[in-house]
Amino acid sequence: MQFLKGLETRVRGVRNQLAPVLYAGKQRYCPICNRSFRKFRKAGRAPNKRPNAVCPACSSRERDRLVFLFLQSLQDGGFDLHTRLLHVAPEPCLRSRFTELAKGGYLSADIYRKDVDEQFDVMSIPYPDRSFSAVFCSHVLQDVTDDEKAIAEFFRILKPGGWAILNVPLSTDITIDHKKKWNGTRSKYNKRPDEYLRSYGPDFAVRFARAGFDVRVIHREEVASPKDFSSLGIEGPGAGEIYYGIKPTTDRANIRQ
Repeated sequence: MQFLKGLETRVRGVRNQLAPVLYAGKQRYCPICNRSFRKFRKAGRAPNKRPNAVCPACSSRERDRLVFLFLQSLQDGGFDLHTRLLHVAPEPCLRSRFTELAKGGYLSADIYRKDVDEQFDVMSIPYPDRSFSAVFCSHVLQDVTDDEKAIAEFFRILKPGGWAILNVPLSTDITIDHKKKWNGTRSKYNKRPDEYLRSYGPDFAVRFARAGFDVRVIHREEVASPKDFSSLGIEGPGAGEIYYGIKPTTDRANIRQ
């Protein structure tokens, strides 16, 4: 299995190197790697395969491009000379950009992956209060046993005024915790933890806010013109919404849609 993984990685590397030639064109644009292409690659499996989804060069997905556009819309891109960022389960396409932007320091982390700076459980982050000024954690909390404990940990380690982007896949009208039957139990040969311990609905914003954050739900219309959705590859449901929270400097929390 490890051999196949290594082979897959090498094939992906060759494909990414050839992407500017194989996908040459101007119809699509990736703001993360700042390149244009004839089309984006498909993603997912039938019958849920998503067209125009993955950047041929940096492998960014719809949600990655949307969140990067949002950060670009903020003053100084959401970063300043002192920003120290915690990036959980880092997406390679964003890691390289975040490393450049987080002038105060960048830390990647995951509970099992080895291609990160540190390994730890987000339900028990081994850093003191107010250690970071920003947290980015996308499509992770659905696999965490106690997501509210993890969100509380993110709140604890953030400095007042710091921000957190905690994105999750939305698949139901209201969040459901699968306490008795997991949605994505792995085979006995796969040692990674079970996936999708819950299905999230839009009420995730309430869970986010309960930790103390001022929460804002960002929709694609706020960061790009609808006429550009297709060229940016964010027109489909794969882009999702952005859940953006600020740690208040006073003891209050609210949600803005």
